[in-house]
Amino acid sequence: MIEGFLMWMLYYSPFFLALPITIALVRFRFLKQALWYIVAFLGLSVLAQILAYFLTKALGNNLILIHFYTVFELNIIALFYHALFGRFYPRWLVPSLMVFFTVFAVVSSTFFQKLTEFNTYARGLECVLVIVFSMMYFYKMLIELNTKRPEKCPIFWINTGFLFYFAGSLVLFILSNAILNENKAFNYMSWGLHACVFALLHIFIGIGLWYSPRLK
Repeated sequence: MIEGFLMWMLYYSPFFLALPITIALVRFRFLKQALWYIVAFLGLSVLAQILAYFLTKALGNNLILIHFYTVFELNIIALFYHALFGRFYPRWLVPSLMVFFTVFAVVSSTFFQKLTEFNTYARGLECVLVIVFSMMYFYKMLIELNTKRPEKCPIFWINTGFLFYFAGSLVLFILSNAILNENKAFNYMSWGLHACVFALLHIFIGIGLWYSPRLK
């Protein structure tokens, strides 16, 4: 039963993107400040899903896309947090990490990992950085105490979604090349679990966008 559910999630989890995108379209006039980076993040996800489909059909392998997607994804998320942090943290911190990560990812994909395999080094570092950003935002919330009801704050939901997704995907992304060579059942179960946290991320983003008028 669990295996069947994970297989279902593996094939249908991309459709969970429809939830936050629909909410973004309905609430677009309320989207302000950092939330536009979330819209860009969703647009990038949709574009990646489309390109992955056609690359798989044409080449039988879409892993080259992951190398480029990882760089764009991290930088969009970093800009989101840079807008949220304001002057609470040094303004140079996030841009410096963006430059460092981009250089690291390019060097890794050029010299250490082939474009036809998972970019485990860059994906692993991306997870660590987003987890750190997420914890930094929660610390900022605790210190400032500006939000009396965090469950009504859009950023609370989106930040929690990022934390769950990247913390839940860290080990999988680091070991993805090894998992790919395991038996099919284990491979499907691993990526089925990833599909679950992927769906959870977009549900949380959808909730956050729904509360967008209450951005703080």
